[in-house]
Amino acid sequence: MQRKLSLTAQEKPEHKFGDLYSLLCNEVWLRVAAHDTLQNTGSNTAGIDSMTKANFLGNVDGQIIKLKEALKAKTFEPMPVRRVDIPKPNSEKKRPLGIPTLLDRIVQNALRMILEPIWESDFSIHSYGFRPNRSTYDAISNIQTRLTGNGWTYQWIIEGDIASYFDTIPHQKLLKVVKKRVADKNIHELLWKFLRAGVMYKGSFNETLTGTPQGGIISPLLANLYLDQLDKYMESISLNLTRYQRHRQRIKGKGNYLYVRYADDCAPRRREGVHMT
Repeated sequence: MQRKLSLTAQEKPEHKFGDLYSLLCNEVWLRVAAHDTLQNTGSNTAGIDSMTKANFLGNVDGQIIKLKEALKAKTFEPMPVRRVDIPKPNSEKKRPLGIPTLLDRIVQNALRMILEPIWESDFSIHSYGFRPNRSTYDAISNIQTRLTGNGWTYQWIIEGDIASYFDTIPHQKLLKVVKKRVADKNIHELLWKFLRAGVMYKGSFNETLTGTPQGGIISPLLANLYLDQLDKYMESISLNLTRYQRHRQRIKGKGNYLYVRYADDCAPRRREGVHMT
């Protein structure tokens, strides 16, 4: 089914997918999502409902049927994410870690399995973070090859990191991006529930009016969906230009760029000594 979604997305760039929600209610689909989720080491850590991997494995069939029925009846409600502070490597500072409930992680994974094949056909080749069969090593290799193998010289390198990106993604705009490819309102509503589920921190509930679910399996995909707009913009202003067009850019005193993005980190490179202001 994932291959079918991917092929349709590739062959029909303007197609809007409907009736995707029925896949979430498919018992086999949920079992695959659960099996994949339980392979993660984090599955041993409980969310606010205290359910661990051991608890789930003690009644797999019952939990899967319960999820299927709740999704089918549209009564499934994501729970707030449990937030804890963990030490940063080689630092006295700490960073927040979000821990969704295990059932929420399974549903998010089932949702990711539906949405990822659709957008993988749309994503830019310049995007490397949190994508199947892509890694930081691929991004580094790409940079090295393009800097040394095309005969051009680059005088400026800019490395950028969007501050608190995952916490500040605007929900309405993110859903607007989702709707460009997915017409299923049930999928929209479920995503909205996850986005607005909130966070429990030191016994207090905090609303999540922006950002993607902390520690959520679906979060990296949603983050890429939103920043794909940046990738497309960079492609339009420089990355898809012909050699002649790049030459004309230089004559006009404008820069030409390489561009690589890994999640919310990006590194544009400006060519041939044209100074940036």
